[in-house]
Amino acid sequence: MQTRYTPRNLFTEVGYPEGFAERLIENAYHQLFEGDPVDERVCFEASDTMSYIIDIGHDDIRSEGMSYGMFIAACTGHEKMFSNLWNFSKRYLKNHEGPHKGFFSWQVSTTDFSMMDPGAAPDGEEYFAAALLIAAKKFNRRDFLEDAKALINDMMHKETNELVGPIIDPVQKMIRFSPVLGNDFTDPSYHTIAFYRAFAEATGDEAWLEVAEKSIEFLNKAAHPITGLYGDYAEYDGTPKSMSWFPESNCFSGDAWRVALNLSLDYALFRGSEKERELCERLLFFFEGRRPYVSDFTVDGGLYPRTPRNATPGLIAMNAAACQALVQGNPLTRQFVKDLAELPIPSKFWRYYDGMLYTIGLLATSGKISL
Repeated sequence: MQTRYTPRNLFTEVGYPEGFAERLIENAYHQLFEGDPVDERVCFEASDTMSYIIDIGHDDIRSEGMSYGMFIAACTGHEKMFSNLWNFSKRYLKNHEGPHKGFFSWQVSTTDFSMMDPGAAPDGEEYFAAALLIAAKKFNRRDFLEDAKALINDMMHKETNELVGPIIDPVQKMIRFSPVLGNDFTDPSYHTIAFYRAFAEATGDEAWLEVAEKSIEFLNKAAHPITGLYGDYAEYDGTPKSMSWFPESNCFSGDAWRVALNLSLDYALFRGSEKERELCERLLFFFEGRRPYVSDFTVDGGLYPRTPRNATPGLIAMNAAACQALVQGNPLTRQFVKDLAELPIPSKFWRYYDGMLYTIGLLATSGKISL
């Protein structure tokens, strides 16, 4: 069994009172899962036993959001909500037959819950599995553990068919952008290193430990040597990758915000690598030197090809979470945690992605994530 460490509550560490972070988390959960349906909540009921999360800005249901919702529900102890989200995911998102069998549709319609695309976005599978492992322990549910182990096994060992293979590339030992054949590249934000260590422990499959180490090596190569920024997509050697349908995917934007969380969570829970500390610090130095910073850059810190967004709650939350990897007393921690503490809960049209990252960021920054 791997040694686990207790993450710090960075809010109390920088001077906020006991219970402050817990109130922020409670308020975020209440608003996003139970609030006003027009401007606040992202979670809705399909029945007494099923709930779903909508990407409000795009009017669809995504494996990303469903798995994030389950992760948040597990971490905050909301068993009924967790079960409802998982029931919906198994009923409407999971492929029960065909070449995608075992994986989850990344995009489902809000009108009739039909699959708009049966293909998987692997961050959904990763968060589904991690959320199930957390829920199995927190709620003492053996069925959640068995569901997690089955999914984890498919992610690593699914037999390749005419269209789909495993989510972990068997040669590169890294997560693929998509398990659909031909997607021979990756997304830096999909490298959820701490999850891999938990997957290894839950299943006894030590191949996941190799994946964790390969991910650290990859993220070290993919980080810009000065700014620490990542592209949204990348080749397996770390080179940022531009796609014809997303020319800016070689830049730092919405996906890449999440890399800081992945690095810091592994360091906080497992002391994975001092390199993770250095990568987080490099990234935070970049943003500290550009206040008031924006959310979108080229990886060398230059101007984004389109008009960049001001600092979003999602990015601010991920940067605060990155401080878990810094040494206690590092002056960067105070400012980035303060940025998060002073944010209002995301609302209105773009509340889905920012709201999910905001809440996960609160959990990570306050040390409330335990795998």
